[in-house]
Amino acid sequence: MKKNLRVFAMLATVAVGATSVALFAGCDTDRPEVAITYEFNNTEYKVEFILSRKGSPQTVQHFIELADAGYYDGTVIHDYQSGGIFMYGGAYTLNGNELEEKDYWSELRKYEQEHDYAFTQTVFARGSSMVNYFAEVGEYVAGGETYNAQSTKIPLYTLHGEFSGNGVTANSKTYRHNQKGILAMAYTDKGTDSTTVRTVRSDGGANNNNVEEQDGDHYSTNCATSIFYTFTGESRTDLDAKYTAFGVAKDYDQLKKLIDAITEYAKDLEDGDGDGNAFTETQNMLANRYDPIDLVRNAKISVEYNVPVQPIRIKSVKVTKY
Repeated sequence: MKKNLRVFAMLATVAVGATSVALFAGCDTDRPEVAITYEFNNTEYKVEFILSRKGSPQTVQHFIELADAGYYDGTVIHDYQSGGIFMYGGAYTLNGNELEEKDYWSELRKYEQEHDYAFTQTVFARGSSMVNYFAEVGEYVAGGETYNAQSTKIPLYTLHGEFSGNGVTANSKTYRHNQKGILAMAYTDKGTDSTTVRTVRSDGGANNNNVEEQDGDHYSTNCATSIFYTFTGESRTDLDAKYTAFGVAKDYDQLKKLIDAITEYAKDLEDGDGDGNAFTETQNMLANRYDPIDLVRNAKISVEYNVPVQPIRIKSVKVTKY
């Protein structure tokens, strides 16, 4: 029998709907905490975040599971925007000065097999959307089960989007993008792909229909993997309709120390030799390189990142309160 890193996960076969919020919220505490340790210019910065199970139960569950699995350890901030207002991380490592994307799907499935573990699943695809992927990777083994192109419900390890643009309105939104130090989940652009998936919902379903599972949701808004960002601006509440803000810095000054150190370094870099060298350089990457959905992976969508020339490393993400 597969086990979780902590035995409070909702498995894919558990009935959800009206009772699921209580299932997530009643396991440990409504406000778990994580500590993210960044390393910049040979100095470590530990930032503690308070998460909200009440506001975003599935997102919090997903983030905690990845943290407990050590998935984030050793990754980097791959996109640093607007002087630190947005810092995106959790999906890339560095090979020299070049970003190297982690193969999220392969790594999670490998982790399950090696640790007799099952990640919580909330998004499922039909094999018909993954025929070419099956041909490329061979067997698709997840949670101890083997899937093929004839399967009609294949776990994707992605996250049901808990935001209003995805029809989620029943959850109480504890955090919004009007606070400094917001922690939010992100996802990559899926282009014009119209692939639909089956989702497990924590809000009782669209229009509060109390459904356990909902078929026909768009993959493009149910595709978050490991990418997260911090937001340090004053207010961008328009983002609440597109992204799930699921945590906030416990003490914003912790995060500000890192931002201030980066700002000072960037100013010295620009002024030091008179050449106006920028703190970030542009790197163009192919998004969705490992995505199991054929149309998404083969669309070869290009993304542009502002990559720090002095790396901002994520040494670890540790759950300090469950």
